[in-house]
Amino acid sequence: MIKTLQIWLAIFVIVSLYFYGLDHFIMSVQGLPLNMDLTPAQ
Repeated sequence: MIKTLQIWLAIFVIVSLYFYGLDHFIMSVQGLPLNMDLTPAQ
């Protein structure tokens, strides 16, 4: 049970980091700087 929970938690973290990095990459390609909370910097 605990092992399964750890696996799901690890998958969730990896996927979250992947999408966060992908969003940063797309925004930087478009020339839009980002703040840490993924809002466009002014």
